[in-house]
Amino acid sequence: MSEPTSIQIETAKRISPHQELAIVSAAFARNHSPLMRERLAGLLTLADAFDEIVALLSGAMDRSFPEELMLTQACFARESRDDDEQARAAADRASRIAATDRERSAALAARAKAEIRLAQADAARITLAESLRLDPSNKDACKRIAALELAHGRHEELLGLTDSLAVSGAAHTRLFAARALAYARAGKIDEAREAMGFDLFHAALELAPPPGWNSIQAFNAALAGELLSHPGLRYERYGTASELTWRIDAPATGEAPHVRLLLECISSGIADHLERIGSGEHPWLRARPKSALLRSWCVITDGDGYETWHVHHFGWLSGVYYVRVPDAIASGSGSEGCLAFGLPAELAGDEAAERFGTQLVRPREGLMLRFPSHAYHRTFPHGTREQRICLAFDLRPI
Repeated sequence: MSEPTSIQIETAKRISPHQELAIVSAAFARNHSPLMRERLAGLLTLADAFDEIVALLSGAMDRSFPEELMLTQACFARESRDDDEQARAAADRASRIAATDRERSAALAARAKAEIRLAQADAARITLAESLRLDPSNKDACKRIAALELAHGRHEELLGLTDSLAVSGAAHTRLFAARALAYARAGKIDEAREAMGFDLFHAALELAPPPGWNSIQAFNAALAGELLSHPGLRYERYGTASELTWRIDAPATGEAPHVRLLLECISSGIADHLERIGSGEHPWLRARPKSALLRSWCVITDGDGYETWHVHHFGWLSGVYYVRVPDAIASGSGSEGCLAFGLPAELAGDEAAERFGTQLVRPREGLMLRFPSHAYHRTFPHGTREQRICLAFDLRPI
């Protein structure tokens, strides 16, 4: 039996990102220091203010390494060929000023993204190989080279690459997902299922009322009200799997006591789950962190909102708690509003994705799910006039 994972609940923020952005913007207007500029660029990134980031950083001659990468990402978000060229130039500058192999690896992974967008797949493959040589644990490089190998039918090469990365100490979501996808592409569906580990390591729990509450229904009603009036509530967020959804990227604030109470219940539920699954030889279990941060965000969908196929890039264990679920979803018989686990056909191939199969989870209020962060999942539009509210979470190694 391995030692218990020490779980630290994320620190509640005193103010919302929008409020912090206003404060830092005012401070930068008075003091154009490089440190304040970098802080402002980071907050603008969280706000999806990509034009403002480009305007802020393009004229600066003393950009830091983080600023070059933020400029790269802002250019990517504008999605034009000229911006992709500018992103590659910023990534090259980041590579030149990188202080460590890890930083240079990150810059090269960004450059490879530009090369892929510019239809230079062969160059990107070389760039990504160098990125992984410098840092075998680079998640972005692993994700991108896996997609290239799969697109060109090089699933055996991808399996060999994941083996070598694992020997080098890599053990993260993108590596585990890439291995499952490579097995599926090779037609080895049983091995793909074993690599994913969803059947072995997922669990559902009906949450009991938190201390001080007589029923989970009453708690959920209060929690829903808190989330719907949250100052961080926003529509859409670039770079996430959410489509046509409302989100709260940091629901845990000093003004959200019900969120904090829920996170304490989730932490306890995770600890119980980890005690039950224990330790073992599965690569995901061997990567179990000694200490981890419980990080959360909220997703609220109207009738047309949904999540595309995705994994949780930063997590080891992930999950979701359902705060409000329309009756048409909870008592329905179709996929509307449900959560599905499987493989994306665009990566695994249509035949392999179909053979791997899809497991459908029907949401209901008070239900908490826990599953490996590398398990691909998606949701479907629910088509009702009500809102579906859930709080997603990651257990992130620290």
